[in-house]
Amino acid sequence: MSGRRCFRLLLFGSALAVWPAATLRGQALEELREDVRTNDPAPGRDKPPPSRSQPDDDCCDDDGDDAWSSLLLLGITMPFWGPPAWVGDTYSETGYFAHYPHQHDAGYMIMGPMLPESELYVWAIRGRAEYGTDFRHLEWTGGHLLIETSPRLGLESDFRHIREDVPPGRFDSLWLGDANIVFRFAQSEYLVMRTGLGMNFLNDPVGTNTGFNFTYGGNYFPIRPWILSGEIDLGTLGHASVVHLRTTVGMNLGIAEAYLGYDYYDVGPTHIGGLIAGVRLWY
Repeated sequence: MSGRRCFRLLLFGSALAVWPAATLRGQALEELREDVRTNDPAPGRDKPPPSRSQPDDDCCDDDGDDAWSSLLLLGITMPFWGPPAWVGDTYSETGYFAHYPHQHDAGYMIMGPMLPESELYVWAIRGRAEYGTDFRHLEWTGGHLLIETSPRLGLESDFRHIREDVPPGRFDSLWLGDANIVFRFAQSEYLVMRTGLGMNFLNDPVGTNTGFNFTYGGNYFPIRPWILSGEIDLGTLGHASVVHLRTTVGMNLGIAEAYLGYDYYDVGPTHIGGLIAGVRLWY
């Protein structure tokens, strides 16, 4: 076989190896729709036979089980009682909002009675607009709105329009987000933590799908002008599970905060993650 013919066969084989990846590249949003809208349970598996309980007269085993159960319960609930204990939030003082972070050299919220001449508020609104990309074939633009009150209750919504380049020369897109009722379970001058329940949603020209959402997150104001923010969402969307994580580092100048961070969505087996940059307004 001549060298030229070998080279041609090698080139053809390489093209065949690359072709499936190239054609499948850029199908993340279509896979996401299938996971959300298709009820395809895994094949049934034979359940293992129930284990036979052995009689045990040793009461120490029960004591050990109780100890491990207590430790497990302590670890599961720590994200909810830990932050209030850390900042000394006893739910006995009302929290008020500054006009923007670091306005009074004390983070964001002010505890205690509100003086008539102070620039504090019993409600606060903040909104953000951002751009994200995975530096390959996915990019998105999104927004977020949060309304909070001194009685600790609030509303929030996160939404984004995701666009995907689909070779050759086409694109696909959809809307993805959530809406929640939140409760501020920890508050202080430098740390604010919220949790809540709500719904996830997906929208495209075919229709809209929804699901349950649990959210947990907050903001930390260490020193002027820095703001650290994070959020975790767990839930469902149609027939798929949802995990959403995001973290940002921002700096504010008055009511405006510019931030950078990372955002990650896991919907079923579909992963959408990348760098985010945006601006948030505090009011």
